[in-house]
Amino acid sequence: MLPLLPALFSKLSEDVQRLDCTLAQARSTRREVLQAHLWMRGSQNQLRARVKEILGETIKVSSEGMAQAVAKVDELLEIDPADQRHFFYEEMKRLFYAMREVEPEDLDDEVIERFMAVADDMSNVLHSIDLKRRQREAKPLKFPL
Repeated sequence: MLPLLPALFSKLSEDVQRLDCTLAQARSTRREVLQAHLWMRGSQNQLRARVKEILGETIKVSSEGMAQAVAKVDELLEIDPADQRHFFYEEMKRLFYAMREVEPEDLDDEVIERFMAVADDMSNVLHSIDLKRRQREAKPLKFPL
């Protein structure tokens, strides 16, 4: 199995309460996901995203969430116009609008191949941001005595 995924992937067959199914159904789902992934020759990030989607761990994009992201961009620009972190939020906003506007017939094999080539890199960056955030949040606070 791919490195870094065993714990997450095992949730597909162990977390039957969250999946709201029997253990046999959960194991069947795990087998189907793995077979489809191997057939597609997908990346580790694609498999991770698919497993999280099945487990309901993905974040739903909403208009409210977009409004919060836009507010962050505006705040960053007001504080320091030279701060380039606002570009991250601007690009994420572009992706959100593309999801709403792009139709399936707009996607041919070449477009999908080009997109997936950069999506893996973007997924890796987002994963590293998530890890950094989790490490920051997990650090115990030290108070001087």
